[in-house]
Amino acid sequence: MSGTAYISGLISGLQTDDILAQLETLARVPVLRLEAQKATLSAKLSSWQTMNSQLLSLKEEAAALGVYTAFSTMTAASSNESLVTASVSGSPPPGDYTFTVQSLATTHEVASQGYAELTTLVGDGTVTITVGSEEAVEITANGLTLAGLRDAINASDANVNAFIIDDGSDTTPYRLLITSGSTGTAGEMTIDVSLSGGTAPVFSDLQTATDATLQMGTLTITRSSNLITDLIPGLTLDLHAADPATPVTVSVVSDTDAIKEMVQNFVTDFNAVIDYIDAQWDYNEETEQSGTLFGEFSLRHIQNDLISRVSNPITGLPSSLSLLSQVGITVGFDGKLSLDETILESALESDLTGVMKLFSRYGEASNADVVFISATGDTVPTEEVGYAVEITQAATQARVTAGVAQTLALAADEVLTINGVNITLTAGMTQSEVVDAINDHSAETGVTASATGSDGTGTGQYLTLKSNGYGDSTEVTAISDQSNATSDTTGIGNVLVTESSPTGESGTGTGEAGVDVAGTINGEAAEGSGQMLESTAGDSKGLTLLIRATSAGSYGTVDYTAGASALLDDMLDFLTESEDGMVKSSQNTLQERIDDIDESITKLEEAIVREQDRLRQQFTVMEEALAKLQTQSNFLSSQLVQMQNNWNTG
Repeated sequence: MSGTAYISGLISGLQTDDILAQLETLARVPVLRLEAQKATLSAKLSSWQTMNSQLLSLKEEAAALGVYTAFSTMTAASSNESLVTASVSGSPPPGDYTFTVQSLATTHEVASQGYAELTTLVGDGTVTITVGSEEAVEITANGLTLAGLRDAINASDANVNAFIIDDGSDTTPYRLLITSGSTGTAGEMTIDVSLSGGTAPVFSDLQTATDATLQMGTLTITRSSNLITDLIPGLTLDLHAADPATPVTVSVVSDTDAIKEMVQNFVTDFNAVIDYIDAQWDYNEETEQSGTLFGEFSLRHIQNDLISRVSNPITGLPSSLSLLSQVGITVGFDGKLSLDETILESALESDLTGVMKLFSRYGEASNADVVFISATGDTVPTEEVGYAVEITQAATQARVTAGVAQTLALAADEVLTINGVNITLTAGMTQSEVVDAINDHSAETGVTASATGSDGTGTGQYLTLKSNGYGDSTEVTAISDQSNATSDTTGIGNVLVTESSPTGESGTGTGEAGVDVAGTINGEAAEGSGQMLESTAGDSKGLTLLIRATSAGSYGTVDYTAGASALLDDMLDFLTESEDGMVKSSQNTLQERIDDIDESITKLEEAIVREQDRLRQQFTVMEEALAKLQTQSNFLSSQLVQMQNNWNTG
């Protein structure tokens, strides 16, 4: 609005504000028309966004079923849960595992003699606590009472718990109890009390440390914990009680209930998409109301493509199991899916692998050293001939081998630092015990130890450290706090050794860096990372294989199929992610039109404001001109009156 001051119609008598308001209303008619168009487009955009959300939900379910490992889900059940419960923590091999629980792991517990008061001084000096093979922890006890010693122990780094009990005796009821923080013989405590000038605690065993023992046929298995995670890969056993006379069978089977739930979720989300599209195309003749996206033929294209994906046979699968209808999923006349769980369950029980192939991406290698890992939407299913695998360089591990052989037991305690992790070895350990101690920390260090020849191969008395992983990103670093001048040490020495600089203190250590696998898939370029080889071109693009080969050569072929869920996932990925897909393209087009309308509205609004300012200014000028004319008229009138008066008096 102009800053010019004016009084509406003061001189002219015109209702200027009303006139301007009516002119603005007429000028805003195109704006209102554009705003109505924008509201319609915004409603369509919102509907497409909802469509996109529906498709993303279906994509999530399709993607889950499109991964073959979804069909490897296992479940475990114990025949006697009062003795043992079992759970799956990975992918254990299916089967029945029978054993007896001979004994449970117990925790080492000690108790002191009785004390009359909690405030009794225990003396000055130290209390040293060692738990298993852990480092000894020394606790200073100068001026401490019995209660103070308890608190000092609990505040220390010792892997124990200390507390005081009242045993109810009349004169000396208070006893200091110490419990190991680790179960089994690995948690056995050694407590060295070196105190004077007070009543030093004298400890005796309340409970000795024992390991859990299982008897599996002729095999006796011992563990330091009642929670056993490393007996059968992917299976956790929780021991609750021992009963040597009662066999326990843990059954590991495919979790078909989980698979059926995933399939049902897939069917439910598929039908939700079909219902939504139908609702958009619905037209009520009585109310003459239709769905927001009525007439959008791209919706029908999406619907037809979805139905085709779940109706067509899968390329590369046998005719006996190449259609979803053969596992109980049928398409109705309305385009929606229905699931017969009885048929699905029967198919899962009779041919789990076949059902897996029907839904997911799956590859079968002709060579045992090649394992299918994954594929993408770029990977073309094979038909008569699989993808050939040629290896030019097998993946290797990083390695360091000590420069001096260990031919005697360790003469002194020795601390090895491997990849930043300190491992305490004790005097008297043989090389076999040293290897076992290092491997107990393998999960922390990422390294596995063995006894080999000086070049890291075969058998011998040289300590070899190898990275658990493969490829040029792996590393091994090691250093000892002991010189390797004699053969009663680990032989690593007190100079840091690495896979690329392995000679160390002795100058005779050996090692090698890890390398990535290299080769081709289907004759096309492939990229290696550790033991993983991924095709980067051609029909096999996106195919990833685990190569366990140890030498270069030809390693057969891989047959690849893409199941219904995998194909549907590819389609949905295009629709929801690609800028060229139907859904994203429709949304982008609508948003561009909305942006254009917003720009046009802004320009029209600015033009209306300018026109209002112009008209208001013109009205102001007119009023000012009329005011001047009125002033002049009044002056002339007064002059005429004066002249008339003068004439009459003359």
